[in-house]
Parts: sequence; C-alpha cells; structure tokens
Amino acid sequence: MVIPLCFLRCSSQQKGYTIEGSDASLVDGQYVYLVDGVDWSVLDSTLVENSSIRIEGTNRGSEVAYLYMGESSDPDQLMQVSWQMFLEPGRIQLFIDPGDEMFRAKGTPMNDTYLKIRGEKELTDVIRKNHNALGCVLLGDILSISSKPEIESLMAEFPEDMKRHPLYLQVVELIEPIKADLGMPYYDIIGMDIDGNAVSLGSIVEREGVKYILLDFWASWCGPCREEIPNLVELYARYKNNGFEIYGMSFDSKAKRWRETLGKENMAWTNVIAAFEKGPRFSPVWQAYGVDGIPWNYLIDASDGMIVAKNLHGDELKAKLGELF
Repeated sequence: MVIPLCFLRCSSQQKGYTIEGSDASLVDGQYVYLVDGVDWSVLDSTLVENSSIRIEGTNRGSEVAYLYMGESSDPDQLMQVSWQMFLEPGRIQLFIDPGDEMFRAKGTPMNDTYLKIRGEKELTDVIRKNHNALGCVLLGDILSISSKPEIESLMAEFPEDMKRHPLYLQVVELIEPIKADLGMPYYDIIGMDIDGNAVSLGSIVEREGVKYILLDFWASWCGPCREEIPNLVELYARYKNNGFEIYGMSFDSKAKRWRETLGKENMAWTNVIAAFEKGPRFSPVWQAYGVDGIPWNYLIDASDGMIVAKNLHGDELKAKLGELF
C-alpha cells in the first residue's frame, strides 16, 4: 500500500520532542517560551527551576523555533535566549558555546547537521540531501553568497509536499521580488544625496572612466557596517583614480545621524539615503536586490552593467579589487 506524503508529514507532527537545558543565565521563577520561527506564535512554555528547563511537546509548528525568557509572554518583556533550533522527534539538548550568550541545540539529526556545517559556504550538496526544514533554512542562508537563479534551481528539486511548507514559502516570498543579483544586470535605483539631490546608481555606472562600482547597502546604526567603513575608505583612496567608485545607499531613518556619520567617517564617495515608510525591509530597493540584512553589497562591471561579485567585505573585497585593478 502506498502511503500519501501528506499522511507521512501529518503523522510525524504527532511524534514528540523533549528540549532540555541548564545554565546560570536562566532565571528561576521566569518562564521560557518556545516561539515559532515563521509566525512567531508561542508553541509551548515552561517555568525555570534550578536554572534549568524542560519542554515536552508534539506541536512542531514550522519546525523551526527560538527560545525567549521573561516574566510573561509580553513581547516587550521577553529576551531571546537561543539561536534557531529545529523541532524534530527526539531529545534536543541545549548548550552554550564559550564566549556566546545564547543556547544552541544538538542531539537530533537536523540540529546536529546544522551545527556541523556552521561557517561553511558551500552548502549545495547539503541542501540536495535535505529536502526538509533544514534544507529550506539553508536556502535562505545561502542567499548572501548565491544568486537568485542558483537558488531557484535548487528549489525546483524539492518534492511537491515540501513546496507547501511555510519555510519553503518564506524563501519564495523573499526571492520572487529580486530584480538584480549575482550574474544578472544591475537594477537602477535612486536616492537623495546630502544636498537633497536625486542621484541614480545608473549615473555612476555610466560615468566616464568608471570601471567597477561597489553598490553598498548600509546604515549608521549597523555595527558591522561601521566596522567595514575604514576598509572602504582605504580602498576608495587606493583605486578611485583607476576607475573604482562606490554608490552607498543608507537605510537610516534619521537623516541627521546619516549626515554626521558621512562627515565623521570621511566617506567621500557618492552617498544617498533610501526612502521607506514602514521599515528598511519594506523598501522596494531592499526587495529588488534581495537584501537579507546589512552590510550587503554588489560589485558591478561598468562595461556591461553585470553584477560580478556579491557580499565581499574586508580581506575578500581587498583581494578582489587587487585582482581587478
């Protein structure tokens, strides 16, 4: 007898999991909430006793979750205490790496695989072997280094039942609006410069003498963005006379702070600020370029407008520009 895939998936939802962990950071008398990683609903909760927690459940939600701690489930009072974990049948053990402050999970297949591949960039084979919740999460993870066509090709290999999974649909929602990516032509955008003038990316790409343009998405409130600025200052000074330009677009909500940062950090290249209402992630620019967090950048070849590199920072960007110039 052939068992429908939907029956297999529904049945697996009933298999239980146990989450256990202890650490001095867990406050006795407070509650730890198991929160779904897609719709952010509370799947379960438990009281902290003797700096330890134990959750037994069968509700796997989207199959990914986070732990939050607080005196109540009021979002304003909750503190995140774990990284992403996979809810699957078995005993999920919580631990904290030295120097870290949040729990990670181990003890079940997807959680153990996720730990094993931490820091790896080539995840194509792992995704092809995991057409499950882990594979869906990794599709989103590789967005920072892979192109839209590459991800779409991997997504096409997933079975039909997984294409209805909320994590898979989340990736679809993320990549569908993308209009420019690695291996694709740049998509023109416009922002306001410090003098209130509208400046397009295209005007820099088409400027005489320009050979390569770094499209840099950042914000003054972004710590990693600020850490990268001295590197950009150095590289711009070194290569600007060779045809290197930067088009920096900020997602600051406060223009005053953006202007102050430009002066303080000596950012002498073209800088504009993006227009958005609800938040950066709702910006048409953010969606058109598939930005999944900042800093985020693309290197554009001015000769044909093609994007030739993606998310190069620090030594990687230095090496790439050294190769090109």
